[in-house]
Formats: sequence, structure tokens, C-alpha cells
Amino acid sequence: MKLLHSTFCFIIGLFICCGVSAQNGEVKTKTTYEIDSKGKKVIDSKEERDERGRVIKEYEYDDYGDLKKYYVYEYKGKKISAEYEYSATGKLKEKAVYEYNEAGKRTAKLYYDATGKLLKKKVYEYTYYAE
Repeated sequence: MKLLHSTFCFIIGLFICCGVSAQNGEVKTKTTYEIDSKGKKVIDSKEERDERGRVIKEYEYDDYGDLKKYYVYEYKGKKISAEYEYSATGKLKEKAVYEYNEAGKRTAKLYYDATGKLLKKKVYEYTYYAE
């Protein structure tokens, strides 16, 4: 297998920035299809990934294979920090922002409309087995 994997670093002021690019054979996009009893193939969903393997865009299609909506994801490190939901025409419908605790567990997901108004908040609580 020919490797396309590379690490690159550069200096910006006092900061050294490093990145990793993808290897040959790593998933760039994943497309899911539904096939009916007559063998007709219709696209169901599609994901796009960045060089680190993180999903950055996710597309949803209707039963006819037409785009219904799509999501764009932002990350801070390995954790998703925000997700944006767009209509098929590219209009922002909703934004969700994720919050995490010191242990890296998701504690909340805040939903905002296209104008930035808070719609709802989903809270995550964890219980642990005693040690």
C-alpha cells in the first residue's frame, strides 16, 4: 500500500502547528444506498470525512434519492463542538453546540434557530459503578 500519510509542521509566530494528512485506503466518503426488490438503487445518506477521519458533512436523502437536508460539523480536537443543519437549498435551519465536562464527557447539547435564539437544551447525566 502506498502511503500518502504525512506529518507537516510550520511556525506561526510563537506557535508550532502540526497536522496529519490521510493515508491511502482511509475513508474519505461513505455513501449508503437502499435497493428495492426490483434492484433499483436509491441513495440514502452520504458522509464526508476530513484527513483525521472525522465526519465533517452528512447528507440525508428522501425515498426518491433527493437531498432532504445536510449537516456540517465543527471540532475542537477530537470532540465535536457544533453541528449546523441546512435545508436542501443551503439555508441554515438549526445550530447545535456541545458542552463537555473536565473528563471529556458530553454534558449538554444546546439547540439554536437560524437567528441564534435558544430553542432547547439536552442535558446528559452519568452515573458510575462504585469502585
